[in-house]
Amino acid sequence: TPCRKARCNAAEMAATGTARSCDGCTACCKLMIIRELDKPADKWCSHCKIGSGCSIYATRPAVCAAFKCVWLQTQDGANPLAPELRPDISHVVMSTAHDSKDIVLNVSATRPDAWKTGAIRQLVDHWMSHGVKIIVKCRDKVVKVSLSS
Repeated sequence: TPCRKARCNAAEMAATGTARSCDGCTACCKLMIIRELDKPADKWCSHCKIGSGCSIYATRPAVCAAFKCVWLQTQDGANPLAPELRPDISHVVMSTAHDSKDIVLNVSATRPDAWKTGAIRQLVDHWMSHGVKIIVKCRDKVVKVSLSS
């Protein structure tokens, strides 16, 4: 299982301070809102070299420099998330909200149900069974997930 405690929380899965790199994953450059660049959700950032990285990496906005998806944050911990959960493979960028108590699944309008199958769904079900709140964001639409979703 992804966690060892009786009650999971998103912060446990998203331990900070990872040294791991994105290694070619640029999914957040598409799915996340970057207000400092007037970039909406679900649109490629004009500075993104898809599959490579940021063309303004040295001067990128602070929000970009600070962001590490949940998958990346777990990679150097005791319970790293599986390779198939990497955002460019799963088509889901996982982030946290509400002081890392909730998990946000950022998805594309072209794959709004990407979180509903396979390993990502198993992880979502695991988290929810341990009381973690799951939120799905697709562009401007935000939906809280229930066990019956």
